[in-house]
Amino acid sequence: MDMTLDSLFDLVLSLEGDTALDVPLLRNLAVLDALRKTKSMKTFTVKPDLLEKKINRHYYRLCRVQEDLGRLDFKKAAAGVSVEDFVFSQIDFSRYREMPARDFERLFPEGLMDFGEAFLKDNFGFGREEIQSLIERSYKKEEGLYKIRQESPLILSVMRTLDTSLENSSLFGPEEISGELQTLSGFLGSSGTSAGRLPEVGQIYPGLVSGLDGLTITHDDGMKTNLFISPKGDLSAIFRPGNKAWTRVLIAGDR
Repeated sequence: MDMTLDSLFDLVLSLEGDTALDVPLLRNLAVLDALRKTKSMKTFTVKPDLLEKKINRHYYRLCRVQEDLGRLDFKKAAAGVSVEDFVFSQIDFSRYREMPARDFERLFPEGLMDFGEAFLKDNFGFGREEIQSLIERSYKKEEGLYKIRQESPLILSVMRTLDTSLENSSLFGPEEISGELQTLSGFLGSSGTSAGRLPEVGQIYPGLVSGLDGLTITHDDGMKTNLFISPKGDLSAIFRPGNKAWTRVLIAGDR
């Protein structure tokens, strides 16, 4: 008999001390589920875990976009200039020449994982590992600041994307869950578990997504992000950068 989602979460939490077991997504989801049950509520403060950090980065990208939009003065646009060209002309790329460590480390290196390999190659012509190497070569840390070693249009464009792009991939997908189930199966080996066989990803994925319905995340600036399942079945979130509501899809319902 295949184990239930609750049994899977119990198993993952029971193995928390086994550092050789690399299932961060299932572990993160299990912890969130346990917090919800023990506190009889779905509210928690952002902690340095996989999903919370990804949602936090999404929020701070929206904050940056909201700040940029707030500075735009279309009265200054020259006649005949398109909206896209005017907006591009107002981008302050100088911020990426010298960045406070907190801002830089919020974006990199984990921020690269928010974007799919195809997106990175389409926009920059390089994959994730090559872009990571580029960033590492391009910056040095001095007295709490990351300073650019050699400026180029490519590195500025990469950092701008990590800072403001809203084309990030899903919060998580069935492929990632399937990979972690395989890792868990390999870790358990022939010993198995008395709770039953590990479930197939199709059996638990809808429950993993719906388990985040109603969750409220409090960011470190005090703003709250509310997650919900939309009528279309999407896992969506209402972010409030600058106290302006933005609704974004985190996981599409057709996945």
